Order: sequence, then C-alpha cells, then structure tokens
Amino acid sequence: MRIQTADGRKLKYASERLTRKKMMTMAEVIRRYLDGHGVNYKLHVVNGPTMTAQDAANQLHVPLDTIIKSILFTDEKQTPILAILTGDKRADRKKLASVVGASKVRIGTPEATRELAGFEVGVMPPVAHKNRIVTVIDQKVMSFNKVYGGSGTAEVLMEIDPHDIARLTDAKVADISE
Repeated sequence: MRIQTADGRKLKYASERLTRKKMMTMAEVIRRYLDGHGVNYKLHVVNGPTMTAQDAANQLHVPLDTIIKSILFTDEKQTPILAILTGDKRADRKKLASVVGASKVRIGTPEATRELAGFEVGVMPPVAHKNRIVTVIDQKVMSFNKVYGGSGTAEVLMEIDPHDIARLTDAKVADISE
C-alpha cells in the first residue's frame, strides 16, 4: 500500500501518513480494512474536496470513466443495495431492481446512507461498510485494471482493482447503467 498526494509525491514515513491533516479518520478505516484483507491499493491525498466524480477526475487527472461512484439505494423492504458505476454513467433503477430481485429501488437518503453504510453521501467507498450491503457493480467498471473511488473523506481517493471490490463485497456484476 502506498499513500501519495495528487501531484504524485509519496508520503515516506508512517508518522507522516498517519498525522497528515488531510488523512482523515474514515480513510484510516479504509486503510485498515484493505490492509487486513491483503489488497493492493493506493490512497491519493487531493488538494480540495471531491464530492462529485468530475471533481475526482479533475483532481487526479484521470478519465471520468475510471472514477467510480458508490451509491446506496434501498428496495421496498428498506434493504440497502450498493450500486457501483463509472463516473460517466447514471444508475438505471429498473435494471438494478431486476438484478437484486426487487420490485423497485430508490436512492437512499443521506441519513439512511450514513446509518446503513457508515459513510456520508459523496465520499462513499465501495468497501468497508458498517453493515453488509448487497452490492452490484456495473459491468463497465470491471473493464478497468484500476479505478478510483471514495475513501470516506472528500480529501482522499482510493485507487483499487475492481476485481478486489467484487471479491470483498461478494458483488454481482451486471449492466445497471442508463
């Protein structure tokens, strides 16, 4: 695991990594989770908030479709469902509902997202949620060797192989984008 700033500067010492102001507590949760599962990843400290996929792509200087969005939905029984899509796509709710066997799904409220996943809307990581969540990854995400997503804080982005996300979350892979 390596931590580096958006401009490519690697943080050399553990103390620098752990005490750096921008390395927020939630990113540490992600770091511990991924380290504990033997995942190869990088955390990128960025120079400003990344609340949208476009913000993240701009900060990292990568194509928008390599950014992933992790969006919490709930079905008619209030069961949480996490949809993971590329930054250039929107979730198709009918396709998502069909994949999980629900009659319909709706986007989770910020309160439901925080309660069910343990993270805020806009910085939701694809893994390490507070509760086990049914996860569906759009098939386009799986076409990349690495993707960039939330880490629980707006100042740190995670770089990870989407196959690791699928393995860690026991995700279904399907066409769920518009």
